[in-house]
Amino acid sequence: MKSALLSLVVPGLIDPVPYLNELPKQELPELPVLAKFLSHGRYSQTMSFATKPLVNSPVNLYHCLLKQLSLNHQYRHPPIASASYLFDQLNSSEQTVHTTDLSYLAGKLDNKWLMRIDPCYMVADRDQLVLAKTGKLNLSLTEARQLADEIMNFYSAYDDDQFWTIEVINAERWYLISEKPINIDTVPPEKVIGQSIKSYLFSAASNENRYWLNLFNEFQMILHQSQVNKQRREEHKIPINSVWFWAAEKYTHNIKISADIAQLNNNTIVYTNNHSLQGLALISGSQYSAITDHYIATEQESLKHSIYVLDEFAIALKNKDVFNWVGILAQFEENYLQQILHDIHSGRLGQVEIISPTGRQLLITKKLLRRWWRKKKKFYHFYAI
Repeated sequence: MKSALLSLVVPGLIDPVPYLNELPKQELPELPVLAKFLSHGRYSQTMSFATKPLVNSPVNLYHCLLKQLSLNHQYRHPPIASASYLFDQLNSSEQTVHTTDLSYLAGKLDNKWLMRIDPCYMVADRDQLVLAKTGKLNLSLTEARQLADEIMNFYSAYDDDQFWTIEVINAERWYLISEKPINIDTVPPEKVIGQSIKSYLFSAASNENRYWLNLFNEFQMILHQSQVNKQRREEHKIPINSVWFWAAEKYTHNIKISADIAQLNNNTIVYTNNHSLQGLALISGSQYSAITDHYIATEQESLKHSIYVLDEFAIALKNKDVFNWVGILAQFEENYLQQILHDIHSGRLGQVEIISPTGRQLLITKKLLRRWWRKKKKFYHFYAI
């Protein structure tokens, strides 16, 4: 088997870690494989995929995967709404279209705009609203469609100038389809989670911004009075009391890639639990799969490039939980790095790259690991701020 390339796109793994130096060094795990990689690997810094330098942002993560899939020249901005819409359509139990057909939606959405409006749960904290939860809300597709219907029925009765509709294909990912352009700046929900939404909402500086801001607030009022949410409260379930507007874009109906890129990505598999990233993998022509507990040493001769996108480290750091970060790191050493080191030595892997959305990269090869003159340091030396 020819040597393969492994890319680990992991926010929060090779960047400085706050508070780590405050932990007692004698209580930290040894992590010999990680220490070897950090000591002997070759570092580089690039901003070619980052919209904001040195930021472990979800926005940068999407750009990062776009570059890994060689689509960064085709799309200036990741087509998140278009890719996830296509992904949800093709993976819907109600959809009979074959998964390789990437063009059948063109007539339906041609010249229209898409925006993700994901159902969420917000909580009041003094005088502000906090985005508490998106995804895994124990929401059925029937409930989701009932909630969307309540919103649509309200506007059908009171708004003669309505130019948008709501489509629910997946219970956790809703789509607003607009006849008019949507020119507002939005933020991925994962960047906002656990924080006040005030500084992340589009400002009311223009008439268009005010329209969407008013719509956002009105959706909350309609959902607050929803019979579906009343039933959910009685069943002690989290109510769906808002939706999060993000990823507004003109529908990318011409999702076609060049023959060269298609051939390149045909040998690629993306492991991620992020459905938006799975959508990007889909339109790139690559394979995709959910994250596995352990690194999988592929036996398929055709797969030359494996990409893992892991977000647990970033979540731990976002929550300022450095203890959890260390625990995840120890698991990562056992479940991933030990086998990866074995595959480097065996020649199965010719090159491993660890990539951060900040633009920082760490290259690891058998030749680099043989640089005996480079002193091997404890892993925590590389995370000092």
